[in-house]
Amino acid sequence: MILAGICAKYWDVLKVQIKLGFIVHLGCSLLVLLLTPVIFGIKNLDAIASSFVLERFVALIGIILITPLFLPEQNPSVQEISESKYTSLIGIYLVRLCLAIAATILLVGVFLVIMQMNMCSFPTFQFWIGTFATAFGLGSLGFMSYALSENLVVGYLVPSAFYLMNLVTGSKLGYFYLFSLSINQMLEKYIWLAMGIGLIVIGLVFRYFKRITR
Repeated sequence: MILAGICAKYWDVLKVQIKLGFIVHLGCSLLVLLLTPVIFGIKNLDAIASSFVLERFVALIGIILITPLFLPEQNPSVQEISESKYTSLIGIYLVRLCLAIAATILLVGVFLVIMQMNMCSFPTFQFWIGTFATAFGLGSLGFMSYALSENLVVGYLVPSAFYLMNLVTGSKLGYFYLFSLSINQMLEKYIWLAMGIGLIVIGLVFRYFKRITR
């Protein structure tokens, strides 16, 4: 009975979060995916060319979906409701985070299927994990930056700057290289998955302690 009540409560939270801006960010992500074939072309690509499209463009949806998860609290009325005793603020953040991550995984998967329908050749599962790891890493970097700075512009600028650094320096960044699928390396992807979790935890802990000490 208690579990059912908790599930019902968080289901209500999920529906509210979708209305609070998720649809807008999802729409922007879909726009990026729709523009990708126009900019790059996704027909008859080999694994190297496919990795270029996925890591350097499709993965940007991670910044769009994961970075702005604190945005609703910019509205004072929403912040007041979020910080009420109705439910845990961390619980609300986790619901938003799970929604953003699920959308990222799904969108990447759908795009991979579309590429394969266009006769692109690549290892599906490896590229799914690798592209998501890049998207998650960039989004988590933005998430933490937004949490620490309380400024959405900073949240977008930090992962964007790091992305550009990767474009300029290439694999010289070693384990922090974002585009390792293009050199057939997966270790960096697993490192980014682990780092992304760490960045998310830092952001959540900072917001939690900032709230209780306010």
